[in-house]
Amino acid sequence: MKKFIILLFYFIGIDLIAQTITPQVFNSAGGGGVIGSTGNEVYYNIGEPIVYTAVNSNTVLTQGFLQPDIVSSLDLSITPLFQSESCLNKNDGMISLQLNSTPSNAIQILYVWQPAFLCPSQTCTSVDSLAPGSYSVTVKALNSSNVAIDSISFSYDVIASTEPCQITTYNGFTPNGDGVNDTWLIDNIENFPDNSVTIFNRWGNQVWHTKKYDNTTNVWTGKTNAGGDLASGTYFFVIELDKGKGIKKGWVELTGK
Repeated sequence: MKKFIILLFYFIGIDLIAQTITPQVFNSAGGGGVIGSTGNEVYYNIGEPIVYTAVNSNTVLTQGFLQPDIVSSLDLSITPLFQSESCLNKNDGMISLQLNSTPSNAIQILYVWQPAFLCPSQTCTSVDSLAPGSYSVTVKALNSSNVAIDSISFSYDVIASTEPCQITTYNGFTPNGDGVNDTWLIDNIENFPDNSVTIFNRWGNQVWHTKKYDNTTNVWTGKTNAGGDLASGTYFFVIELDKGKGIKKGWVELTGK
């Protein structure tokens, strides 16, 4: 008589439950970069944002930190200051670096800017008159053997402004041929290339007029349109900005020879 052994297998199903946390950008203001050749990255942030990313009955997970300076592993510390363009086409962005501390055996600090033409000497702690765009700098600490013992790199975007620069006029100039203050300058007039400038004397008579005033090749030198010298005195101007952007009126004192 044959005997059979019946084996019964029980399978127990186990459900694995995982918590998925969606990455979140909680602050886009700041910067940072790689610390020397360590492969580690350090970033600074503006503000102290805290974001709840996972919550249950027992645990609350948050993200957030505040690190105002960029600090390397060997005590090279930099505080960067930034400025984007102040008004349309002004090209006055700025990046300035404050050196807080250096490695004890560092004898020279180099500032390697990109693009390189910003500071070919690699000695500039700040660069200005920047057009909108992306810029970067690597700060290197060198020892007596001219070897980089520490470095910090970071980048910054100079943001273009959409607000037109307001023109500024001056209430006097001296067209006497001495090379100083010989023409009447209108700050930021280049932002309104289709402008119109008219000069009147004290009796309201037009003595000079032009379009597309540019402070260089098309500028008032204290003469009439016919080329005659105007007498010293007070004159009045009307500046019409292009595309209906406004009219500016005022006076200017002309002081001749």
